[in-house]
Amino acid sequence: MADLTIPPAPDTSDHADQNHPLHPQAVPPSPEQRRELRTRLRAYIDAFQLIPPVPLARLLSLTTDFQAKHGIPEQWRDWCAVTVSNAIWEKAIRRIPRERRLLLLPICIRDHDSCSATFDDLGLLCNDCGRCLVPSWQKQAEQLGMATLVAESSSRVAAWVEAGEIEAVIGVSCLDALGKAFPSMNRHAVPGYGIPLNRDGCKNTNFDHDELLYALALPEENPIFTPPLAEVQNHIEALFQDDTLRHHLAIAEHHDLSQFQAAALGALSKHGKHYRPLLTVLVYLALTESSKIPAWVDRIAIAVECFHKASLIHDDIEDGDDYRYGEETIHHQLGVPIAINVGDYLLGEGYRLLASNQLPASQRAELVAAAAEGHCQLSIGQAREFELHHAQPSLDTVINTFRLKTAPAFHVAFLLGAIAAGKADDHRETLLRLSDALGVAYQLQDDLEDDGDPASLVTHLSQANGVSLSEAAAAVLNLYRNYRSQAFNAIDQVNNMQLKILLARVTEKILPEK
Repeated sequence: MADLTIPPAPDTSDHADQNHPLHPQAVPPSPEQRRELRTRLRAYIDAFQLIPPVPLARLLSLTTDFQAKHGIPEQWRDWCAVTVSNAIWEKAIRRIPRERRLLLLPICIRDHDSCSATFDDLGLLCNDCGRCLVPSWQKQAEQLGMATLVAESSSRVAAWVEAGEIEAVIGVSCLDALGKAFPSMNRHAVPGYGIPLNRDGCKNTNFDHDELLYALALPEENPIFTPPLAEVQNHIEALFQDDTLRHHLAIAEHHDLSQFQAAALGALSKHGKHYRPLLTVLVYLALTESSKIPAWVDRIAIAVECFHKASLIHDDIEDGDDYRYGEETIHHQLGVPIAINVGDYLLGEGYRLLASNQLPASQRAELVAAAAEGHCQLSIGQAREFELHHAQPSLDTVINTFRLKTAPAFHVAFLLGAIAAGKADDHRETLLRLSDALGVAYQLQDDLEDDGDPASLVTHLSQANGVSLSEAAAAVLNLYRNYRSQAFNAIDQVNNMQLKILLARVTEKILPEK
């Protein structure tokens, strides 16, 4: 094998420009060294059989370990990290149809002095003058069915990814730009393959053509056509419109109960982000690799939201909260008896939907049992909170109460989706760990947003420790970051690539980086 620690040699490849030397602190200097290093890095990463996405900290740790074991210069770390990321994401890109892959080229690879192309709000409009290789790369990508874009950067790319029009990005860029873009893409679980430019400068730069050819030629292997996250979100929002809910709920038959019916429908449709039914549907789609959401899975999703909103109605009564989402709670508006009844009705609806003969007979009992267990756990968490009302609980006790109160609803959402897909046993423990971390982090986030609330953890820590509210908020923020990290560490243990990608994307939405 080539010695990767030899002194830098000049780049004598066909596309080298001796007037613009390679960046001495970033890129391995010769094509042969880069080729050999990519080969070694791919073999090193393949041995771990990693499933993307991998947390950025672990990606960088793998890079550092490889460099230490093979005597790779420290100044090549960023370049090696991009190559490690490519090797990890490659298996995901292979499962994405080529028409949903984007080739993103930088403007600086054009012939700057003689280029006659014009620009629009997206980027360069090449007129194929033959003075540079931009049009040939565009044609190669387009012949494979891929979209292309020549631009320094584009906010449109993020929008296309969000909408599902693009599912993977193959990008040529300088190391600095890749260093900024790829952590964000990795955090949002967007498959990306980066080819670094070989030298600094914004004019007439070059890159390793063989590496781009390799990335473009990645074949389609059992492509997945799962709907994008934005499309599933739109489906869920449509599912919780009043007219759609009336189609599924037994209450629609009782037109004389207009006030009660409005309260029950409003509890399900108004406000809230419907994260839990979204999680149920996403888990089902990921584990079945399906492109369609069956009507019976919609009923499970509605049941999940019935359980959640019933718990909120009862929680508001128990805590004496007169407002939620900035509006009067049901008990404050209509009285405690009606609110209790609405909550009880939603619980009954949830179990009725799960036991419906429209669901597969082989799954009904398991679905009902999982929901009932979650219902009991949540009630125990609420009981624990009551016991702490007149005490001065420790932080560990408060966190454990959060786990008991908030995590069960997430766990039920995950588990019911996995049961519907027929694969619950394969993921039960991992989904439980994720639910625990997600539930605690979600409650901590809520307390950070309500730090003026006397019942929030921020206020509790401030009073218990004799510190200012800002100091207490900083402590809660650190806790939030810790449990958010635990949630992503749990996702890293998922052994199904499509499930892992979707869980990472939705968890990033639920628990944004702070």
